[in-house]
Amino acid sequence: MFLHTAWQKLLAATTVAAAAAAAPNITDLFGPHLSTDAAIYLASDTNYTALAAQRWTDYAAPSYVATIKPATVEDVQNIVKIASSHEIPFLATGGGHGVSIQIADLRDGIQIDLSKFNTVEFDDSTELLTVGGAAKFSQVIDAVYKSGYQFPLGTAYCVGILGATLGAGVSSNQGYMGLVLDLLEEVQLVTAAGDAITVSDSENPDLFWALRGAGPNFGIVTSATFRVPRAVNGGNMTNVNYLFPGSKSRDVFTYLATLDDEMPGPLALNIGTLVDPSSKQLVLLINANFAGPINLALEYLAPLLDLDPIRYEALSVAWPDVFSTSYFGIEDTKACGRNQHVNMRSVGARRTDPDVIVAFIDELARFTDAHPDISTTLMIHRFSTQRVLEVPDEESVYPHRELKMHIQLESEYDDRSQDGLVDAFLHSARHNFTAVSGFPEPAVYVNFAHGDEGPAAWYGARNLERLSELKREWDPQELFSFYNAVPLRRPNGEL
Repeated sequence: MFLHTAWQKLLAATTVAAAAAAAPNITDLFGPHLSTDAAIYLASDTNYTALAAQRWTDYAAPSYVATIKPATVEDVQNIVKIASSHEIPFLATGGGHGVSIQIADLRDGIQIDLSKFNTVEFDDSTELLTVGGAAKFSQVIDAVYKSGYQFPLGTAYCVGILGATLGAGVSSNQGYMGLVLDLLEEVQLVTAAGDAITVSDSENPDLFWALRGAGPNFGIVTSATFRVPRAVNGGNMTNVNYLFPGSKSRDVFTYLATLDDEMPGPLALNIGTLVDPSSKQLVLLINANFAGPINLALEYLAPLLDLDPIRYEALSVAWPDVFSTSYFGIEDTKACGRNQHVNMRSVGARRTDPDVIVAFIDELARFTDAHPDISTTLMIHRFSTQRVLEVPDEESVYPHRELKMHIQLESEYDDRSQDGLVDAFLHSARHNFTAVSGFPEPAVYVNFAHGDEGPAAWYGARNLERLSELKREWDPQELFSFYNAVPLRRPNGEL
């Protein structure tokens, strides 16, 4: 990765005062080349955090001297050109949910805050949805729902659509709608050269292949157009919530294992641990959502109800209300929070191992008892792959169409001195889950990745040679290499 630019070396080699005097004045350098609606905020400004986009987690955070908020595509082009020519590192921010530790390699750079690119336009005559580079999933709901259509909502309504899409766009809807990237028709992209181009199956098709799964490595997407499916089941979903004591963990995950070979396309399961505030014991909170009527959903889910949950409800809701009625309506403040200290690992799996999961839950209970100020959650997303597998693997970079389960480990805490302790705990758990994942090599969804797993785990070893060739063509200076970077060299080390 191109980590040590002249800009960074200058700051590292001098005192803070000398660097400030020698470094370019960000306002003078960029200001004359921006439109009137664009804005520049310096990190030294007293109200900087209120004006500039903030990230979901401050773990392994980048270091910015300023944030530039472009208002036009030409603004983005000029920022890229000027930053490149002055060797100033930069990172574009849409929804701000990126978790890779590679982001922390950006030091003393600029944030390109795309929050002004938040438009949403749906044309029901063409069934095409066009969104700006910072639009969130929540913003598309009204536009498509009222016309009888439905769009996948990712794993949280506050996540940026484009950030999710460029990795794949996994969701509870994927079993019957496919990945979000499979609905992508074209994008408007600002390249490392500062050019604004259209990328689609017919224009720059090789780059379109690379963007769908490794997108952050090749430019800044200012807008994108998607096909939008008709709503299923008249726009109604079944949402079923369960609460189980930790003692039922083995029974729950034994049931989950029965779905390894075949899971209905309309069904998705989300299972999380949490500490019951009254008993101080770990419990399992489960949400099952089903794109169909309640009676059919309950047939598939009967084994869970037979396990005698502490609490249970089955609801018929309009698809826009799925998030607000999941987990008994408990608000997920973590998913949509800002500047939380969340340390995360993730494993992709295609089989369920109840023994390993239960062993981890037991270990998690002991860890939580020993460190009550560290809140650690095991979250398992079990999504159907039925529609996902209908798309040929070679259509996009995304290498994990057979991935059935995302195992996420998230620790939230305030004391940064505990990073080492948490890192060791999560690293060990990730190792154990990877060993029984059902994949011969580590596999992880790139948008859930910690950032140390390596390109083969993110993009598939079979794709790396072609990806490296495209990286050398479109980003030879590695300007876009602060998020799970595609290497410039082939796996054998040759250029």
